[in-house]
Amino acid sequence: MLEDQIAYLNAARDRDTLFYTNKLKIKTHPFVLKEKPNSLWINKSTGYWHYVIYQPDKLPVQGWKIHISAIITQAQAVLDAVTPWLIKKKISFKFVVNIGQLIYSNSKYANRSESGKFITIYPRNDEEFEYLLVQMKKLTQNFDLGPYILSDQNWQESNVYFRYGGFKPIYIISSDGKRLPAIYNPKGQKCVDRRMPYYQKPDFVKNQPIFEQNTFPNPKVFLPLSDYKVESALHFSNAGGVYLALKNNIKVVLKEGRQQAGLDANQRDGFTRVENEAKILKKLSDVSAVVNYYTDFTSWRHHFLVEEYIEGQSLEELLPTEFPFVLGDSKKRNRYKAKIKDILCQLKRVVAEVHSRGIAIGDLSLSNVLVTADNKVRLIDLENAGLVYQKYNPGLTTTGFVSTGVKTFKEADDFAVMRIAYYLFLPIIPVADLAPGIIHEHRRWIGNYFGKDIVKFLNEFDIEINTQKPIFLKEFMTVPKKELSDHTVDYFKFGLTKGIFKHLNFNGLNLVPGLIDKNDDPSVSLLNLSSGAAGVLWAMGNKGDYSSKISNWIISNKNKIISVAKETQTVGLFDGLSGLANVLKNLNYIDLSDYLIDLISKKVDLTIGNNSLATGLSGIALTLRNKYPDLTNKIIDVLLKRWDKVDFSNFEKEDIGLLTGWGGVSYLLWSVGKRKKAKEMLISILQKRSEGKNNLAITDNSRGFERLIPYLEDGTFGLTLLMHKFMREDEAFKHQYQPLFDKLKNSCFTYCTYMETLISGYSGVLPLASAIAKDGDDTMLNYSLDAMNQYLIANGDEIMVPGKYGYKLSINFSYGSAGLLTLLKCVDQSDEFCWLPL
Repeated sequence: MLEDQIAYLNAARDRDTLFYTNKLKIKTHPFVLKEKPNSLWINKSTGYWHYVIYQPDKLPVQGWKIHISAIITQAQAVLDAVTPWLIKKKISFKFVVNIGQLIYSNSKYANRSESGKFITIYPRNDEEFEYLLVQMKKLTQNFDLGPYILSDQNWQESNVYFRYGGFKPIYIISSDGKRLPAIYNPKGQKCVDRRMPYYQKPDFVKNQPIFEQNTFPNPKVFLPLSDYKVESALHFSNAGGVYLALKNNIKVVLKEGRQQAGLDANQRDGFTRVENEAKILKKLSDVSAVVNYYTDFTSWRHHFLVEEYIEGQSLEELLPTEFPFVLGDSKKRNRYKAKIKDILCQLKRVVAEVHSRGIAIGDLSLSNVLVTADNKVRLIDLENAGLVYQKYNPGLTTTGFVSTGVKTFKEADDFAVMRIAYYLFLPIIPVADLAPGIIHEHRRWIGNYFGKDIVKFLNEFDIEINTQKPIFLKEFMTVPKKELSDHTVDYFKFGLTKGIFKHLNFNGLNLVPGLIDKNDDPSVSLLNLSSGAAGVLWAMGNKGDYSSKISNWIISNKNKIISVAKETQTVGLFDGLSGLANVLKNLNYIDLSDYLIDLISKKVDLTIGNNSLATGLSGIALTLRNKYPDLTNKIIDVLLKRWDKVDFSNFEKEDIGLLTGWGGVSYLLWSVGKRKKAKEMLISILQKRSEGKNNLAITDNSRGFERLIPYLEDGTFGLTLLMHKFMREDEAFKHQYQPLFDKLKNSCFTYCTYMETLISGYSGVLPLASAIAKDGDDTMLNYSLDAMNQYLIANGDEIMVPGKYGYKLSINFSYGSAGLLTLLKCVDQSDEFCWLPL
């Protein structure tokens, strides 16, 4: 999850656009080749790499490849030393295009398995690989050691590294529909090219004879670590690990800082920040609420801080387990309210005490505030601390808890305390960073649930920021002129439609702006239901003022769509061709839709482990069922056999979501008339995975603690919606399971969710709320429409939706305006699943 969040954070940095973008806008300072290759070479740049490939050679598909590491200030010099020799020897290579990208790749939350790789060299064979290892060490031996490349084996303690892997872009589709880099095994079968933050090679690959000449650090450099027995890893980043360790059978925290890696915005590495934290903790040794310093030392190329291990939960961990998300639990709400007031008062005092010592924390957030079993507040993670009145120029910050308007480290802490206070009573994405005016709406919502006394209490934490500017936008957004309710649905549908249409790009396949996941097929991602054109076309429809332009786009891009469809192997409902085919069918582009369905029937792979509605066999079967009933039945047979093999004693590991797992299989079975099996599957899911007495909810323990999963894709909203459909269409089922449904329904009365998004946010409850309103009870619908006002913002007369994680806006189906528009259009419909293009 963290890696995904960081990807979106980096995709938000271009302030010139309202939307996430794959084009990372950072300082360029391009690296240049000292010697230019002739016309026999491919010499071109992409967004991240510059390729220099010798065309007369046919490079192997895979093999041993070499990576060169370099510190930022010597990178150009290393390039000058290495590349003229490579060009002279006609050896293909690539290098990071500019210094900004190199800094980014070595930053704290960069991909640990890719960090440190500055130059990649492609040997033509094993003999050349061995020769290059020796030559590259000679060419780079006078340079400082760059960041250690975790995924590779280091060669003789130099800047030269190696691993076995793919040379060319070959992919395999994972069980969850993601494209993963692949290599071939000796049988010619594709297998995943695993790029882990530690060295490993495929089982079928033998070590080379030259590996016997490799050298490794003197064991003495690791002696300082010998006093500590690591029990577990508490956290990993590119800057280093944080470990729970034992010294003399006493628990301690061992914090690691790597040299030249984990760079922050001021280009300080993890090593330097851990050194800084040690100095800060010594100065705060008399502040009892701050974690205790024990010692620090350097071992090999890393600096280690040893500090007190505190038994407790961070505020980030406390929220999912203790927050009263479900409305009916007034006892839990009152307990939480009292506890959080006490915690916030303590936090304010502790921060003031730290400030009185001339120190400010600098990056205060939920994760570095711990609460012990006896409700005492403790502070950890002070690596970014500075002086109280020092100009605030942070190396690292936590989005949502930082402001561009603060001037000093002290002001930054005070702002963070304010944001923590509000977040603990309304834990949602940082919408106020997009539209500060929405704070008024948040205060109203908090007051309605927790009481006006809490709003008054929060006033004590408010600080005024006069010069604040948006972090990720050019200008702040506003809030809609009306509030969303059952009386204003049409107003919001109009505003959402306008906001979508204005920002579409009709000049190519990339109709919808936004981020494409690195593991997705980039071409079909432009067209699919989840993030691409199909989702927007489905939301907009083929009627109204915009229909002609949409029609022209489809017609003018028909050949390109067909070309992408022929090439891709991604055929799922949300991520691939199935969603596009269904949308085109609904928009009456029958011939093109049928052509795509024919292609899907040829591409479907019955062996994939993905059963889901969104990206797997269930959604594909629903797409094929009318035109290819025999193939649909084969898919159903595969799914039923898999269900029969489910280990119910270990059922917590099964994905049971409506869109992501067995819930979608149940929906498929119901849709094709296998109702007995569909009911059996749904009830088994609920009996095994829902928790509670008066309220039943889907829960998850994968993060080490139990948390509620409300969402449409994999939680209570989706399965309760499915159960409502079964009840509406089967009176006997309704009579038998009405009490079970009522308990599930109670859990869907939710105060908030972190995001608004259709598949994993608050708007996902709208189909259920609309269906219950059709039954004659509009309480949930009225409440959920009102709750949506915590997220919605405006851009003039356009209604806009914060995208995934809330750093930017989105107009796509799964995470943006198109999803909400589709749901609002279904408010008056009787079909619980009218939001799906099936």
